[in-house]
Amino acid sequence: IPVLEKMKFLLGHSGGWAPVAEQKATAAFLNDTTALSSYLDDFKSELSERLRLLYDGIRKLGEKGFPVEVIEPRAAIYLSVKLELAGLQSREDKLRGQADVTSYILHRVGMAIIPFFFFGTEENSPWYRLSVGTCRKEDIPVMLSRLEQALSDLQVPAVA
Repeated sequence: IPVLEKMKFLLGHSGGWAPVAEQKATAAFLNDTTALSSYLDDFKSELSERLRLLYDGIRKLGEKGFPVEVIEPRAAIYLSVKLELAGLQSREDKLRGQADVTSYILHRVGMAIIPFFFFGTEENSPWYRLSVGTCRKEDIPVMLSRLEQALSDLQVPAVA
């Protein structure tokens, strides 16, 4: 059997769909409007709090003079952040363009940011989208501290 056929066979038996018991429990939960409403209220409150924590932290970095801006969140799970870091350098990294900025933030801070050019802007746009969908509240202060340190490590390169 060719490899592709073996993979199809394996995947066909791995259970790509939720078990019946899980489907029934989900249906019962969705029909319990009180429980569902309570869950959604908590969920939305948590998202809003995470957005606010990140927004406030990044805004404060801008107020300290770092080359960052942030747009106040209006809803959803995304924050729009401007990182004007292209052209700066640390001891180890030269941020020649936005790809370098994206990589620097990911590796130095551990923050995954999505460049706006994925959504149709020019490739050198300093704007990014940040999602709070998977971050935990208790991780945000640590992430903001690492971001501040990474920004502090950057400087304008000396002209030769």
